[in-house]
Amino acid sequence: MIRVLYTAAHGGFAGQPVPLGGGAAIAERLMTEWSRARPFEVRLIDPSVLGAAAPSARDLVTFDEARYARFCHDFSKAATAEILREDPRRTVVLGNDISEGPDAAALARAGFRVSTIFHVDVAAYIAAIYLKGLARPETLVRWQARLPRRLSPPILDLIFRKQREVVEHGRRSIVPSEGMRDVIGRCYGAAAAAKVEVVPWGVTPSEPAPGAGAELRREFGVPADAPVLLTLSRISPEKGQDLLLDALRGWRGPELWLFVCGEPAFMRGEAFARLLRTKAERLRGVRTVFPGYVMGPRKRAFFDMASVYVFPSRHESYGLTLLEALQAGLPSVCLDHHGSRAAMRPEFGEIVQPGGLLPAIERLLASPERRGAMGLAAAEWASTQRFADAAARIATLLASDLV
Repeated sequence: MIRVLYTAAHGGFAGQPVPLGGGAAIAERLMTEWSRARPFEVRLIDPSVLGAAAPSARDLVTFDEARYARFCHDFSKAATAEILREDPRRTVVLGNDISEGPDAAALARAGFRVSTIFHVDVAAYIAAIYLKGLARPETLVRWQARLPRRLSPPILDLIFRKQREVVEHGRRSIVPSEGMRDVIGRCYGAAAAAKVEVVPWGVTPSEPAPGAGAELRREFGVPADAPVLLTLSRISPEKGQDLLLDALRGWRGPELWLFVCGEPAFMRGEAFARLLRTKAERLRGVRTVFPGYVMGPRKRAFFDMASVYVFPSRHESYGLTLLEALQAGLPSVCLDHHGSRAAMRPEFGEIVQPGGLLPAIERLLASPERRGAMGLAAAEWASTQRFADAAARIATLLASDLV
């Protein structure tokens, strides 16, 4: 049986109510599925490899850029050293991160076959979020490659250099959407695109909880007939909750309830949370509630309570919460990005530009019959998108490396 070393800088925190993001969720779900199916022997290399210097999950989401860059360097160095103790003839490596991942070039020189999961393409992320679309990802990659390292800010040097090393020295890149494969090809060429495997994540089974939505309405004092919007993610600028609040300034219907579930996380989360609360206080006819981080049955109860799920992210590689909303039979309104294009269909809801958020919400709320049909179609489709299938596909890919 082959041995897989799975490095995950946000791994090892299963069940902790901390908004680490989709990468941590995928690491937890893959380890759970592989522990059940046992396709190979797998060992998770998580921050505990740093010993006494290991940060907690709560530490990670509060680091500023400089401290997070140091953590990336320290974890990468420790994970690489740990892997190099193993025999490359019977061991393959899977990286759950890029900037935080092991040294792909050093491992390749030592004979290890390295695959890396792209939860975020950093070039595309910086182009979309920090530069607001003013430069294309491939342009940033070319610029950064030409910039002398001494002139490049350490964190930018880290993330661009590590992503290039992963693409050039890795056996394969695993991405959740076709759009991400296209960006990698544009940034690094046809040879890099040829090594990309598209594996949509899907969802894990979730049992309905009859009456849970009604209990939440009673908890928060929401009238039984009041329309409810739900958005669920960590509170951070790329998640676009501000775009939704700005759109709802034009709401002129009956009293509307909005639940913004999640907690601030990572570099700009706290300041962004303060901005959201200020925007929410200025709304008229919209009751906005910030319930904090939700998980497990309570998360499912929020899906059950909502009338429409809104996915206003500026940039998403996939969108795990969108899939969970569709699984729960919740019609959705999304902004246009890789994540929404990978999952949404016209029969489930609408993909719009920021200016189209409010009209799309109004159209769905105006027609309970349409929402009902969309919810049934969404749940039926989501039931075919099984996370277990994604885990099995990755297991087959990794096993093929030692054939």
